[in-house]
Amino acid sequence: MKRLILVPALSLVLAGLMTGVAGADPVNAKKAQYPIYLTCAGQTYTIVVNGNGQFTPGHDVNSTSMAIPLSFGAFTGTVTDPAGNVVDQFTDDSVVNKGRSAAHVPGTVDCSFTFSQVSDGSDPTGPPAGYTFTGTGQATGVIVPARRG
Repeated sequence: MKRLILVPALSLVLAGLMTGVAGADPVNAKKAQYPIYLTCAGQTYTIVVNGNGQFTPGHDVNSTSMAIPLSFGAFTGTVTDPAGNVVDQFTDDSVVNKGRSAAHVPGTVDCSFTFSQVSDGSDPTGPPAGYTFTGTGQATGVIVPARRG
């Protein structure tokens, strides 16, 4: 059960904090995952993600800003059943984007993030309807405005 929930959820979290160029927030895109709440240096962003992978673009829905992660601290995930009982809880180790070092990127900030998703039961390999996956973690990265085409 943990594996079935962990892989998609971690992809969502890690995907939500990456670089890229945005013309608009991909809220209505087919694979859009949202919201992830990201807090960096006292500023809170509501992030939407479109894509897969550990380091996929994360776009702020209230501006043209983007979150560019360079590393992630430990990640904690909790799975609860529809009655709110904890079914599973775990912590995953840190991960670093090997192509970018925070030491070589100006303007890095330490951030925390949270998200929560309730399963609708439609994924045949996912959790049953009503199960909730909540994740929290830390990241170091850069918040930048998106470039315009």
